[in-house]
Parts: sequence; C-alpha cells; structure tokens
Amino acid sequence: MRYSLLLIAACGKSPVMPDAPAGLCSDTAPAAPTFTNVQRLFSTTCTTCHTTGVALDLAPAVSYGNLVNKPAVDYAMPPTLDSCGGTLVVPGHPETSYLYIKLSSDAPCAGTRMPESDVGPLVLIPCEQALIHDWIAAGAPND
Repeated sequence: MRYSLLLIAACGKSPVMPDAPAGLCSDTAPAAPTFTNVQRLFSTTCTTCHTTGVALDLAPAVSYGNLVNKPAVDYAMPPTLDSCGGTLVVPGHPETSYLYIKLSSDAPCAGTRMPESDVGPLVLIPCEQALIHDWIAAGAPND
C-alpha cells in the first residue's frame, strides 16, 4: 500500500508523505542508524526519482558510494557542481551534510527541500529525518 501511495505522491498528487516503512519508526523514535535502514527509506521514498540514469542514483547497489564524501551536484542534466558546493554526506557531521540539509531544511541553499513532487516538497516525518541525522552522526557506516 505504501508503494502505491508513494507513487501518487511522487507524481504530484499529494504533498503528504505516507507512513514510514514498517520498522523504521516506533512512536517517534527512529530505527537503528544503520545504512540498511537508511537504504530502506531511500528505496521507499527516493528511488522513484533517484534511480539509474539520473545524477544521484540511490538504488541499493550504488547509493552508499554515490553519497559518502561525494560533492553535491545540481541535478539538471548534465549534472554540475551545486551552486552551494558542499558534500552530500560528511561522516560524523549531519549539520554540514548536504543530504541532511536537503531533507530537513525548508530553505536549503539551492533548490528545494527533498523529497519533492510536482506540487512541492514532501516532508519526511521526524523519525525519518532523525534516522538520516543519526546515521551520518555515527560516521555514516556501511553495514
């Protein structure tokens, strides 16, 4: 059910995110900050747009290598360095990681908050944002 709701949201029909993938949030506490859990979130929320053939592919086989210590890019084609500069994931530093900023800030330095739909940003629920924050803060380990 989440998958079909996500596709509707990603196609611009609704700015409301469906519930987190099963097991990622319990009440308001995030799941363990492992890359496995981060990838589960990406796979249900981000890969509708961020997949093979785009500047930032978040598919399971390549997402870790595409994020950690990689420069932020402008996702226009062809991709260019983002006007803000920065790094997508800086292990140990969510506050300077462009990925976390794009997921948690209403006004990132470039572009719009992610995830995005045709009608604007879709806001991740607090425990999903905390999962990304805590994974990066823990050093962005690849489990």
